[in-house]
Amino acid sequence: MEYNSAALWILLASLVYLQRWGSSMIITKELLEETCQLETFSPMCSLSQRIFITQSLYGHMKIGKCVKMDFGRFGCMADVTEIVRQRCNGKSRCRITAPDEEIVQTKPCVEGLTSYIETAYSCIPELTSTESCSTITLNRQWKYITSTQIEKTCMAQSQTMKIETPPSMNIEITARIINEETLDADSAYVILSDHIGNTTRINIPRYSRTSVLYNVDSSTVHIIFEHSKAIVLFGFRAVGCEDLVAPELTWIERKRNAITIGCIHNEYTWQVMCIGSKWIGFRGNCTGQTEVKPDVVNPPEMGQKPPPRQTIFTKGISVAINKYLALSSITGIQYALTIGITVFLCVVVLTTGFVCLRKAEYKVKASKGIELQEMTGDYSNTWKATLMRPVTNDLNNPNASPPQQFYVLNQQNDTPIGTLR
Repeated sequence: MEYNSAALWILLASLVYLQRWGSSMIITKELLEETCQLETFSPMCSLSQRIFITQSLYGHMKIGKCVKMDFGRFGCMADVTEIVRQRCNGKSRCRITAPDEEIVQTKPCVEGLTSYIETAYSCIPELTSTESCSTITLNRQWKYITSTQIEKTCMAQSQTMKIETPPSMNIEITARIINEETLDADSAYVILSDHIGNTTRINIPRYSRTSVLYNVDSSTVHIIFEHSKAIVLFGFRAVGCEDLVAPELTWIERKRNAITIGCIHNEYTWQVMCIGSKWIGFRGNCTGQTEVKPDVVNPPEMGQKPPPRQTIFTKGISVAINKYLALSSITGIQYALTIGITVFLCVVVLTTGFVCLRKAEYKVKASKGIELQEMTGDYSNTWKATLMRPVTNDLNNPNASPPQQFYVLNQQNDTPIGTLR
């Protein structure tokens, strides 16, 4: 039972970790489509995602779906990415039918050549709107922006994109290249600068199964993304614990993930630690307290070591851990009961199904036996043979010779109509 409980807790912890780890991942795939004449380009994404056009070209590019033969005129094309982005970006679905009047007006090739639209797009989370390089304030929910937004709003004005969180909280950053199929570079990079001026360069590979994840130990960061053909999708969120409001008659001193709380009237203090997004530790109370003299402690006897001194912080952590373990044992019992009841119901259903199946087999075998007797004429095990056996009147003496009495059967329906002696 102990091994089963341990395995159950390991499974639950793994699920919680995978859920948190999976939530920070950016999963995208760039799709490339050719739209020939009289066809319609109609990309679709799920309701929680939006279309982002990474590239769109119009012209006579290469042999493929729309062009079957090489006449030596390949290479004429026009970049119509902005035209297609205006119609599709930020939507779950859109439609562009070829030939499109606005796209055809670009006229990249001579008349007579077959021209088509080649479009690449990705399905990404909904983007945060950015105007004139304004500061983005984070909370615990993910916020997404692209490198193209940074280039248009901030880099065009020679500024950096500023990201900030509530005081004393950290910033979690995830990044991924979303035009990996049409990009001709192997990687891209971004530079992060915190409020002190420390800079960090993050390399973002072109092909990667998971997105790059980075934690900034600061409540403010500046994003510097140099112009590149790579289109990077960034995700930001605030992590850590928010500031505590000082209780009555107390003072608070915070150092990142630790807070020291003390009473104004005396030297009584305690500490709490930020674990995940919660403050864990002993919570004291200074209400109504006055100056208290320290307890008189008798010196230890000769040869006796003094007992180890336990700080208030250690006591607080011990109390929190004991409460957590108590709640964990109750939750483990609930899970064990749920699993036990489920297994019991499954056994009942399987047993009932097996019994019903066996009964059905017996009925099928019995019906087959009767049909076989009628085909062969062997009625040794039927009621006809029973009626044709001699009948004795002496029930107490089974060895007594029975009288010569037989039933006479009707030849039409095999029913007895009389007896013969």
